[in-house]
Amino acid sequence: MQIKSNYPLKNITTLQIGGLAKKFVSINSVDELKEAVQYANTNNLNHLVIGGGSNLLVSDDGVDMLIIKNEIGGIASQGLTLQVKSGTILQDLVNYSISHGLSGLQKLTGIPGTLGGAVYGNAGAYGQTISDHITEVVFYDGQHIATLSKDQCGFNYRDSGFKRNHNIILEVTFQLEKADSDILAKETAEILSKRLVKYPKGIKCPGSFFKNIVTDTLPQEILQKIPKEAVVYGKLPAGYLLESVGAKGQQLDGIEIAPYHANLFVNKGSGSATAFYDLAKKYADLVKQKFGILLEPEVQLINLPKI
Repeated sequence: MQIKSNYPLKNITTLQIGGLAKKFVSINSVDELKEAVQYANTNNLNHLVIGGGSNLLVSDDGVDMLIIKNEIGGIASQGLTLQVKSGTILQDLVNYSISHGLSGLQKLTGIPGTLGGAVYGNAGAYGQTISDHITEVVFYDGQHIATLSKDQCGFNYRDSGFKRNHNIILEVTFQLEKADSDILAKETAEILSKRLVKYPKGIKCPGSFFKNIVTDTLPQEILQKIPKEAVVYGKLPAGYLLESVGAKGQQLDGIEIAPYHANLFVNKGSGSATAFYDLAKKYADLVKQKFGILLEPEVQLINLPKI
């Protein structure tokens, strides 16, 4: 394990944005994780565990902490059950499930990052979420390793209890369903072709920036302003709201809101976290003014104020 100083976080984020981490380390085992956490505690540093860096907006000023990049990977299977280490690349897990004829993860194809990050944010796509088939999660709280059942994880739409308790996800157990690999592969190929239209290869974008809104949480007077056809899978897309206030195609200092999707904020090559944040906040404020809806980032903001 090698701890580095003043590490440029833009090197490991999909956005290629982010200042320096005071300390940075990649870990490949639970023992190294424990050692890294102990190092942070001994040196009075806060620490943050990250996965693939695909869902992060890191301040240009960097962070005065130890960033721990989780690269603990591995998949073990027994029948319909998979036990997966949290640093496993999510796409590798999806591919594994398809090749072994296991249904329940195939719609997550094309989502970047690691399993740990996906579970942390309860990632999903096309009506399927990572938590649908989870049975338990093993975690490290900084002192002890323990296990939570699915019901104890606090999963909700794009949310989990791990966002609040800061326990470090180590391993996830899935109970999947038997299916035909060829059928799963065909379904995955169709989904991936759709995603590539939205997210072309090489795009510097963290995915949808704002969470969609669960319509059951909205007051009736707000819902009356929304066309029924705008609701998808019981969610009101943030992109619809942002488009309604003119966000599509807007730019600020190297950051662009995609002209084809108002909830995709893209670094065109020279953008900063400040420009990204300011552009997102501007249109979130306009949505609040017009609809009375407060948009919540799906992307994790590091050393930046709430939007």
